[in-house]
Amino acid sequence: MKLHIKTTIWFKIGILLLIIGSVFYACQPEVNNPGLGSKPVASFTATVGADGHTVLLVNTSTPSMSYWSAPDLNLGYADLRGDSIKLNYIFPGTYSIKLLVDGAGGLDSITKTVTTTQPDQNACNSSTPLGFIASCTKKVWKMNPAPGAFKVGQYAGDGSWWSSGAAEVTGRPCAFNDTYTFTFNKAGDFAFDDKGDFFSDGYIGINPTTTCQTSDQYTTAQKQWGTGNFKYAVISTGGVKGLGQLKVIGLGAHIGIQKAINNNDAFTYPTATSVTYDIWSMQHNVTDATGTYDLLMLTLHYGNWSPTEGWWTFTLRSY
Repeated sequence: MKLHIKTTIWFKIGILLLIIGSVFYACQPEVNNPGLGSKPVASFTATVGADGHTVLLVNTSTPSMSYWSAPDLNLGYADLRGDSIKLNYIFPGTYSIKLLVDGAGGLDSITKTVTTTQPDQNACNSSTPLGFIASCTKKVWKMNPAPGAFKVGQYAGDGSWWSSGAAEVTGRPCAFNDTYTFTFNKAGDFAFDDKGDFFSDGYIGINPTTTCQTSDQYTTAQKQWGTGNFKYAVISTGGVKGLGQLKVIGLGAHIGIQKAINNNDAFTYPTATSVTYDIWSMQHNVTDATGTYDLLMLTLHYGNWSPTEGWWTFTLRSY
């Protein structure tokens, strides 16, 4: 009888200790959870091509998602994805490249430098997106003073919801006198000049009345939509037509409508630090009674309610 009591007591104590131990173990932080997998280790190779200016990047990390940053090309993680990508450095020099990898066990990154030795002799050729947009020195663009320069619709390139007409060209001179200047240089300089005015469209300016206003009518928070110096990058591939993309960089940098940003609208003040436009078309040497010029059509998805609907399209003319 006494033995039975002692055995019962020790059995209960053992159960209690087991419960306490289980609770204590459950409360410990999971330093290495086999279910999450190991933290990735970032590594990559960077090989300069035989041409001396292209660089092939290959992710050699443990299995993970890869994101690249090439700050000297004004390109970041949102622009460069994939385990193998090729960069083109137009001007010889030493450049920094960063790889960020995302795996089940966490994040890791690594930065390397690469040195190119030859210039890209074809970069400013007008048959390339960069050469068309910036030429070999610099190129100035304005909104095309013709119907359809501004349009918005359900799909890319569509103007079924609204399209500017001849009346807007004469009635909104402040929307057609802005200049967009792209310089062909290592820094990728982009200058916007609003010529001291802008078109108030119900969301910008003081007491907007859908008319031209002087730039001092911007609120303090909106002033970054005005004249300024920014950066740009031309991505030679991608876009809805596969013709490439044009990215303008800096808070307030824009082309056409101020509020239109990627997958959203910025109604009150600038919120995006960059905006990327898909190249819809590039027309060389268009000739009419006013002279010979180029036409650049850009389209931008802004519809935050749908991944496919809601597009602004802008047509620019070279000067």
